[in-house]
Parts: sequence; C-alpha cells; structure tokens
Amino acid sequence: MSLPADVAQRLGAALMRGCLGACVMMALLSAPAVRAQSAEAFGVHYAPTLNVEGRDLTLNGTGVAYRALVKLYTVGLYLPAKAHQSSEALAQSGPKQLRFVLLRSMRVDEVGKLITRGIEHNSSRQEFFRLIPAIRAMGEQFSRMKRLNAQDVFTIAYMPERGTVFLVNDDPVGAAIADPQFFPAILKVWLGNDPATTDLKNALLDHKAQPVLSALE
Repeated sequence: MSLPADVAQRLGAALMRGCLGACVMMALLSAPAVRAQSAEAFGVHYAPTLNVEGRDLTLNGTGVAYRALVKLYTVGLYLPAKAHQSSEALAQSGPKQLRFVLLRSMRVDEVGKLITRGIEHNSSRQEFFRLIPAIRAMGEQFSRMKRLNAQDVFTIAYMPERGTVFLVNDDPVGAAIADPQFFPAILKVWLGNDPATTDLKNALLDHKAQPVLSALE
C-alpha cells in the first residue's frame, strides 16, 4: 500500500534528519577523543622564550597528555628555532628543553616507564641497547624521588657541553647524563614515528588540528 504524498514527504525529511544526525555522531565518535590542544586552554602559561646557557630558546608548541579522559600533564617544547617537522627539531644543535607541568600526581616510575617504552618504540634494537647505560642512569636518579605532584614542573634539558639533565621545579635531580644520543632518543618519545600520542606530537610541532566535521563539508 502506497503512502499519501504528504506523509511520504514528511517521513523522507525525518529520515534525512536522522541520517545527518547519525553521520555527525559517527564523525564525533570516530574522531580522536582528544584533539591537539594548547596548554593555555588549561591555564598553564609557558614563556615564549627561555634563556639557557646564554642562548635564547623559542617555545615551539605546547600540548596536553591524557590517560583516557584524565588530564595528566602539559608539556612545552623549547628549541633554538621554530620547527614544524620532527626531523627539523631533532637536527637542531644547541640547548633544548621539554618542560612539563603536572596536572595530577604521578609516580616517578610511571614517568621512567613512559620514557623507556617510548625510546624502545622509536629506536632500532641496536640503538636501544646502546642507550641502556643512559637509561639505567636515569632510573637511578628517578629512584631518589617517589612522586611528582600536581603543579610540579618537571624539565628534561639538553645542554650541549654537559648532556641531559632532569630537573624538578628547576632543581637538578642528579648529574648530567653525558651520552649525546640520549636526549634525541627522549625527544622521539613525543616527536618520533611512534609518539606518545599523535595529537600531542602535532601540538608540540604547532600543527593546527582539523575541524572534526571537515569530512562532512
């Protein structure tokens, strides 16, 4: 039995609205739960420049790390010059910094595992084994601390004349780790081919996130 024309028209319009709503919902669900976000969105301000060992470093980008929907920390990347590709950031000489502001308390061994796992995922087997002495030195320094608290500032700094230094609230945790390949390996945890999250990598490289609904245009 055929439907009256006006009823069929109203039904068709309702189905179209339902399809559009379903399409929008599918786009929202299929998009990453967390887009590339600046630390400023969470009230954390990073200075546009830092002076390290007499050299000005530029804030390259900032981002926020999540576990599920829980905000863990913000991070700012400081480089001698702006870089929008990982290869550019890694190739630059001079001091560099990854500067974290904790948004919740974290065990220091969590941080150590994150860095170690990230180095392993972004290094060849040979490179990873060569870095084991530096990773052990990092572990020994971290073992002297128990927790990083919300609002603590945790810094991983590279000083060309000294090596990699870990600082909590700008106080060194231990002696510099001299291996010159250690900091680039750490940087790849966030900027490598297998980063902690792609959104955070994009934020640190100051890439602009695409609108969620752009695929529907």
